[in-house]
Amino acid sequence: MKMVTLFNRILIISITTSATVLSISAEEKDIPLTEVPEAVLKTAKAEVPGIKLLEAEVEEENGVTVYELEGVKEGFEYELEISKDGKLLELTKERKKENE
Repeated sequence: MKMVTLFNRILIISITTSATVLSISAEEKDIPLTEVPEAVLKTAKAEVPGIKLLEAEVEEENGVTVYELEGVKEGFEYELEISKDGKLLELTKERKKENE
């Protein structure tokens, strides 16, 4: 019985530690657009020509540096996730809300 209790405690500590590491590694950080690499900006502008970029964030996802850019164009809001070498990872487009 003591062995099972010890195993359960170790398992709980392990899960808690893993969850803490995951939450730290996925933390987003706001950055100025002037700090976004040129390759990332080039990809954003190629994917959405004429986009007005408004803000940027950077984070580490599974050891990869990812930039999330937000912008607007012709009544739509865009979010682009781009790796630091300029590879598009995700693009979302939504109609801009009327009150914004």
